[in-house]
Amino acid sequence: MILLMPRPSLVILILVIALSLTVGLSWFAINNYSSAAPIADDNLRGLALTIAASMEGVAVRDPSLQSLASFQTSEIAYAMLISPSGRILYHSNPDLSGYDIGDNRYRSVLTGGILGEERVRLGTGEQVYEFQTPFHLSGTTCVLRLALHTWRSEAVMRRARFGLALVFSLLAVGWGLGGVVFWLLRRQDAQEKQLVRKNELARLGEVGAVLAHELRNPLAGIKGYGQLLEERLPDGRERDYAGLIVRESLRLEKLADDILFFTRTDAELSLPGNLSSVAGQLSALLAPQLETAGIRMVTNITETVNVGCPEERLHRLLLNLLTNAIQAMPEGGEINLVAHNHDGVVEISVADSGPGIETEMRAKLFEPFRTSKARGAGLGLALCKKIVEGCGGSIMAEDAPGGGALFIVRLPAVLSESTI
Repeated sequence: MILLMPRPSLVILILVIALSLTVGLSWFAINNYSSAAPIADDNLRGLALTIAASMEGVAVRDPSLQSLASFQTSEIAYAMLISPSGRILYHSNPDLSGYDIGDNRYRSVLTGGILGEERVRLGTGEQVYEFQTPFHLSGTTCVLRLALHTWRSEAVMRRARFGLALVFSLLAVGWGLGGVVFWLLRRQDAQEKQLVRKNELARLGEVGAVLAHELRNPLAGIKGYGQLLEERLPDGRERDYAGLIVRESLRLEKLADDILFFTRTDAELSLPGNLSSVAGQLSALLAPQLETAGIRMVTNITETVNVGCPEERLHRLLLNLLTNAIQAMPEGGEINLVAHNHDGVVEISVADSGPGIETEMRAKLFEPFRTSKARGAGLGLALCKKIVEGCGGSIMAEDAPGGGALFIVRLPAVLSESTI
C-alpha cells in the first residue's frame, strides 16, 4: 500500500480537527472529574437525610428508642442521638449509651438549627462522612450524629479518575500514532522526491556525459587553433580575440571535465590522501591569483593529517572550495584553511570574509547547475558533495563567525605509516 502525503491545506484541516477534538474531550473529561466530588457528596448527604428522616419517624412511634437498633446497615459506621445537655440518648454501640458526648460540635446544630457535615477519621484510621441534624423527640430537639462509610463516594471518584486517565491516555496514543503516521508520510515523501531527483540526475547525467564527450574533441581543435593564432598574430585586436578563444575553450573544457566527473559511476577509491601535501600544492598554485585579488590565505593543518580520500579528488575538492572563496571576495579579504583530527574524523574548514551565502541559495547550494554567478555552471559545490560522500564523509555550509561563508568537510582519518 502506497501512502500519499496530504496537501498542506489538508494537513492544516486535519490538525485543526484533531486539536478541536482534543480540546473537547479534555474539557469533557476534566469537567466530569470536577463534578464527581460534588456528586459523591450529594449522594452521601441524600443518604444521610433519608436515614435521619426514617430514624426520626421510628423514634416518634417508639419513645424508648429501642427500635432505632434496626438501622444497623453496612452504610452506617455509627449513629448516636445527643440530648441538649450532651448526654448520649442512643448509640449504635449500646455500651456507649448513657454517657456524655465529650465534645461540643453538636451545639452549633442546636443553636443554629443548621445541618453539619464534615469528614472525620475514626480511631481505626478510616475516614467517614459525619452528618449532624436536629432531631425532634417528644417536644425536645436533640441532635442526630450519623457517620456513613464513604465506599460509594470513593467508587464514584475512582471511576471519575479512571475516566480522566483513560481519555488522556487515548488522546496521547492518538497523537502519538498521528505523529508516527505523519513522520512515515514525510519520510516516504522525501524518499520519493529523492528517487525522482536521482532519476532526473541520471537522465541529465547521461545526456551531459554524451554532450561532454562529444564536445571535447571539437574543443581541443578550437583551443589548438586559437593557441596557434595567438602565437602567430602580432600584438593587436586580432591577437586578443585569439586569446579570448583560448580562454573560453579552456573554460568549456573544464566544464566538460566536471560534467564527466560528476556523471561518472565508477567505484570510489579508498587510497589515503595527505592533506598537508595537497594544501601546499594549492597554496603554490593559487598564489598569483591570491596576490592579484589582494587575498591573504592562512593555513593551519597538522603535518600527519591523512584522510580516506585520494589526493587527486582531495585536490579537486579543496580547489573548488578555495576558488569559490576567492570569487566571493573581489575586493580582497582573508581565507582560513584549517584541519584537525577529532576521534578518527578529520574536519576541514574553509572560511572566507566575503558577503556570505545568500538565503535563497542555502537549500539548493549543493544541487548541480544551481548557481548565483553570472558565468558559473553550478557544478563546483555539487562535485564537492559527490567527492566527499564518495569518500564516506559529509559537507555542510554555514555562516562564518566573523562574517562570510564557512564550509565544513568531515572525512575519515587514516593513520600514516609513521604512526603505525
